[in-house]
Amino acid sequence: MAFFVFFIILIRLYFIQIEATDCFYFNKQTCKDNILNEAKKRQILSIKIAAQRGSIYDRNYNTLAMSLPTKTLCINPSKLYRSSDKSISILANELNISRNKLKSAILKNKNKKELYIKRHVPTELYIKIKQLKNPYIYFINENKRSYLGGESFSNIIGFTDIDDRGQEGIELIKNKILSPVSGLKKVKQDNIGRPIETIKIIKKSKSGEDILLTIDKRVQIIGYEILRKYINKFKAESGSIILIESDTGDILSMANYPSFNPEKRSQFKGKNIKNRAVYDLIEPGSTIKPLIIYTALDQNIINKSTVIDTAPGVIKLENKEIKDWKYLGSVTPMDIIRLSSNIGAAKISSKLSKKQLLDGLSNFGFGQSLFINLPGSKTGSLPVVSELSESGHMSLGYGYGLSMSLMHLASAYTTLANYGKRVDINYLKNSNNGNNKESILDHDKAKQVLTMMKEVVHSKDGTGRRAAVQGYTVYGKTGTVRQLVNGNYAKNKHNAIFVGILGDPEPKYVAAVIVRDPKNREGSGGIHAAPIFSDFMQHSMRILSDQNYVTSTN
Repeated sequence: MAFFVFFIILIRLYFIQIEATDCFYFNKQTCKDNILNEAKKRQILSIKIAAQRGSIYDRNYNTLAMSLPTKTLCINPSKLYRSSDKSISILANELNISRNKLKSAILKNKNKKELYIKRHVPTELYIKIKQLKNPYIYFINENKRSYLGGESFSNIIGFTDIDDRGQEGIELIKNKILSPVSGLKKVKQDNIGRPIETIKIIKKSKSGEDILLTIDKRVQIIGYEILRKYINKFKAESGSIILIESDTGDILSMANYPSFNPEKRSQFKGKNIKNRAVYDLIEPGSTIKPLIIYTALDQNIINKSTVIDTAPGVIKLENKEIKDWKYLGSVTPMDIIRLSSNIGAAKISSKLSKKQLLDGLSNFGFGQSLFINLPGSKTGSLPVVSELSESGHMSLGYGYGLSMSLMHLASAYTTLANYGKRVDINYLKNSNNGNNKESILDHDKAKQVLTMMKEVVHSKDGTGRRAAVQGYTVYGKTGTVRQLVNGNYAKNKHNAIFVGILGDPEPKYVAAVIVRDPKNREGSGGIHAAPIFSDFMQHSMRILSDQNYVTSTN
């Protein structure tokens, strides 16, 4: 009997060692025909080759966002669930969780060979856990997004999720370009499942493409810090600022305050993550007046010497009254812009036919997409000719009854700065360079309007005197508009706006500023927004330092 058993064992060993099969008479239904192949299947594994997401740079190649290598903690539950090793208790302690909670997670996933425990582990924790020297407690390599632009850029750049996929801002809208393409390789594993040798590269990985912005990091930080100072000083809800190089359409700065810390995921919510320079729709208030004046000049409804009588200082309509901030008497188009006369602007608006007025505003890009391709960018709206009432017709003259983003307003003023040539506004370097200019305004009449706008800042009684920038000519316009709250205009909530064009001998830069709901006193474009423009441009021009645009007084 013993001999027979020994004989059976010898035959079994022969099939396993020589024939590389465990198939035998008694187990033909369940045997493995080729043990070597089975062994290889268990030893050889296809795994992903990770690649880095593309970086985002400012116009001078300063890094704003990049992916850095980091460690993710993993365990092998299939090997740990029966283990009494003390390293499980130590691991639980280091992770600041109970041993029972960790044990429960291991038991729940006991059939898995890999379970993520903690993503993006800090270096100190990595060193401590590594000292456990437990092969079933290990780390894998991943990437973590780092934002070197900080809060000044965060609602422009946006952010990625924990897997490095764009969720907001430029990270979202350019996710396809920035995203890497993972590769694949075959590796040999040891007896506990760790890769020990690369056998073959099946597919090469490819890093994501880098993006170069038109924004200047230095100017962006200046804009953000100046907004922070004034928004807090004015006890305002928020503020935004945009700076555009008029010749190219390049956005040099686009800042919003308050913002959020891009390194703290708990802050990735609410209005602060939005780029409110393009996201919020506003009524432009009196900043529309230069564009109304241009439209009337262009239609030969008025000329620069036309006199408008604002007496008796009020226009009474069925549902409202139109007033000036003080009695202004007879005014010219220049006076209407310089002194910001609502009555004067309303009367000129009413001289234009409804179609002429709305066509003129549409020509400046209002009610249309700017094709800037930023998340949350909104088109805004213009009223329909057939639905425009007499009151609405006049209200358009001083900036009520239409909606737009601050970027739309900056874009319209950029066209004025170019003496009527519209240029595509862009935030990606080398995407345009001002090559797509289109003449949409009369050169001479655009220049006439700019001359009027100069008086807003440089005359002794202009509403924008606080926007002056030492050594430079500024062409600008103030605006103050009541906020819409639940469909009604609030008496004590205002948007204060200033849009200015700077440069000598030719206009060079356009900056638009909005302060939302200042509370230190009643909102005013001249008091709240104009000083921000002045401070911002004074500091920015020291950096941009284009001596060709410094006046002789400097």
